[in-house]
Amino acid sequence: MLRLSILVLLAAVLCIVQAGIFDSMYCGRHNCYEIMGIERTATKKEINKTYRKQAKELHPDHNKAEDAHEKFELLVAAYETLRNEVSRNNYDYLLDNPDVYMEHFYRFFSHSTPKVDVTPILIISLLVLSLIHYFHKHSAYNRAIDYALNVPHIRHQAKQLAESEGLLEKKFFKGMTKEEQRLQEKKILRDIVESKLDIQGGYQKPEWTDILAVQLLILPFNLGKLAWFHIRRFYKFKIRREEFDDEEKDYRTRQVVGLNETQWEAVSEEKKTSLYKKELWFEANKEEYLEERKDMERMAKATNNKYKQQKRMAKKDKVPENWND
Repeated sequence: MLRLSILVLLAAVLCIVQAGIFDSMYCGRHNCYEIMGIERTATKKEINKTYRKQAKELHPDHNKAEDAHEKFELLVAAYETLRNEVSRNNYDYLLDNPDVYMEHFYRFFSHSTPKVDVTPILIISLLVLSLIHYFHKHSAYNRAIDYALNVPHIRHQAKQLAESEGLLEKKFFKGMTKEEQRLQEKKILRDIVESKLDIQGGYQKPEWTDILAVQLLILPFNLGKLAWFHIRRFYKFKIRREEFDDEEKDYRTRQVVGLNETQWEAVSEEKKTSLYKKELWFEANKEEYLEERKDMERMAKATNNKYKQQKRMAKKDKVPENWND
């Protein structure tokens, strides 16, 4: 249902974009020949003569009528379209074949440099990208939930919660086939995982604030917030030499282990406690931890069959050891 809604919205947006671009081509929804008051068989000489005559009459410097400026702009658009043989041929083709939209767009934009207000196009493009972005995040969330349901301890925990709330009683499955019962149980467990279990970190359900357009709107606020955070840190711990508070310890620990805030939320409390005990906010402890991690990575590589194979190939063929890292 969500996918169908997204496709319908995208189709509607594309129709709006198409209509907006079409209005910017040639004389828009007006007929260039009718604007100038000439026939389609008019010669180039007749077009030039008619334009000069009407331009004098409609120029805003001489004509003070309220619609003089609009009429003059339409006259200029019509003249620019019809005075050039290529653009006139393209326009005549449009009049004769009004339904071939994509071909008209190609003909028009490949032979002219139109003065188009790109603001609506940018806004609509941003909305389209936002819809795609939201749909992608929602799909990723659904995949994460499906994966969680296949993890034994999470599924067991969800089933226990469902049983404690009486959601898996036989009366709810009465009259169903085995396949229907299986699907209904899966739906119940899925709802439990979504609403009751802690699946934070990279598995949050996307909210409206996650939409790309909204993120761009609040970007200045977030940048200001980030700047204030670092200015405050600099003042407290560099200038005033205050002791690190819990927030600073948490931040410095995250930086050392290389996790962003979202990833850090997904780390178990047991793992966090273990890292806090190392006091990684102190430079000496930080260096020691990083060196230990490098040693562990080297040991893991040394026992990795693929790495050993690369080493042998490097010695034999003089291939750099990190050729496939």
